Amino acid sequence: MKQLYRYIIMFVALVLGFATTLRAADASVTAAAYWDEGIKAYEMRNYKEAVEAFEGIVALDKASAEVYYNLANAYFKLGQSDETMSRPFASGELGKAILNYYRALKLDPSMADARYNLELAVDHTNDTESIPQSFIATLWQGVRSTMTSNGWCATSLVMLALLLIVVMLYLLSANILLRKIGFFVAIVAAVAFLLSTSLALSSRNALLKDNRAVVVCNDTTPVHASPDSASKIIRQPSQGVTVRISREHSNWTEVVFADGEMGWIRNAHIEAI
Repeated sequence: MKQLYRYIIMFVALVLGFATTLRAADASVTAAAYWDEGIKAYEMRNYKEAVEAFEGIVALDKASAEVYYNLANAYFKLGQSDETMSRPFASGELGKAILNYYRALKLDPSMADARYNLELAVDHTNDTESIPQSFIATLWQGVRSTMTSNGWCATSLVMLALLLIVVMLYLLSANILLRKIGFFVAIVAAVAFLLSTSLALSSRNALLKDNRAVVVCNDTTPVHASPDSASKIIRQPSQGVTVRISREHSNWTEVVFADGEMGWIRNAHIEAI
C-alpha cells in the first residue's frame, strides 16, 4: 500500500511539473507574440495598441528592461498623440511613462536612452529640485549606475581571479622585471577588486531598499498634512513626480518629496517603482 501511495505521489508530481512547464512555455510564446504586436503597433503609431501589448507582457510577469522602456515610450507618445492634443497626457500617460522609464533603469541602469527620455519626461512635471549632494556622492552614484549589481559582482570576480593569477606569477617567477610588473599589477587588481565589490554591495543595497514611487493621476493630486481628506493640503504634485515612501496608514501613504517635505497621499495615486 505504501508503495502504491509513493507511485501516486510521483505521478501527481510529474503531472504538476509537466503542467507548470507547459504554462511557462505558453507564457513565453504569448509574451513573444505581445512583443511583436507592440513593436508593430508602435511603428504604425497605434500607441494605444502598443501600450496594451506591452502591458500584456508585464501582466505575464515576463517584463524586461526593454519591455518597460518601450512601454514608457508608448505611453509618452500616446499622451502626445492626436487623441490627446487638446490636453496632453490627459489620462495620466506622463506618470505611467515616467514610472516605466524608472522600472527599465532599475533592471538596467546603463540604459542611456531610458535615462535621456526620463529626463525629457520629468521636464513636463512640477517635480521639485532634490537636496544637493556632495560631489563624491554624485560621482559614486554615477559610477554605480553604469552597471547592475550582477555586473559589478561579475567584475569583482574577474578582478579577484586576475589578482590570484598575478600573485602566483609573482611568487613563482625568477625574473626580477616580471616580479616588479606583477607586484604593481597585483596592487591595481586588488584596488579594482575592492572597488567593484563595494559598488556591487552598494548597488544591491540600493536595490533592496528602493522605496521610490511615482505619482499616477490624470493631472495633479492633493497631498495632505495628515491621513485625512479634511486635513490641510500642503502641496499638489502633478503626475510623474517621484517621491519616497515613508509609511502607510489605512488607504494613505506618507511620502517624502525630493526637497524633504513630507505629506500624506492616497494609495491609489502613487505606484511603487
